[in-house]
Amino acid sequence: MDKLLIWALFILPWLSLIFMNNSSIRRYMPVAFLATIINTIIAQIAWFHHWWKFNESLFYWDKIAPLFTVYGVFLIGTMWIFYFTFNKFWIYMLVNAVIDFFYGFIFSRILNMREIREDGEISSLLNFLLMMFIAVILYLYQLWQDKKQ
Repeated sequence: MDKLLIWALFILPWLSLIFMNNSSIRRYMPVAFLATIINTIIAQIAWFHHWWKFNESLFYWDKIAPLFTVYGVFLIGTMWIFYFTFNKFWIYMLVNAVIDFFYGFIFSRILNMREIREDGEISSLLNFLLMMFIAVILYLYQLWQDKKQ
């Protein structure tokens, strides 16, 4: 059942892109890739500093930066958040706060209970603040991207 859940968290976000128009996909894919790069780096730092640990993943080699989170729900979720909230900074920040709160304080607990993931040495609050800081970086990057087009 756990494998089904993590496969769904990887595949369903990608399938959701059929509902986004091609120009929006092209517009928001660079910021989603930047989010993925940042999340991959943070996952490597987290692995080294024992901030959290993934026990289950799609493949045996992706436990440091699990595909189902970093390259699935986070990548595509970034595109959807920008699709609905870009150029509305405070709404963007509010949506990110709600989603990051849900992930950090609720969904990660569900993953922990299912033994897919386990907490480490970073608090949920510090993780939440880190995600909010990344949200600001991503917003500034998208502003820059739109300005150069």
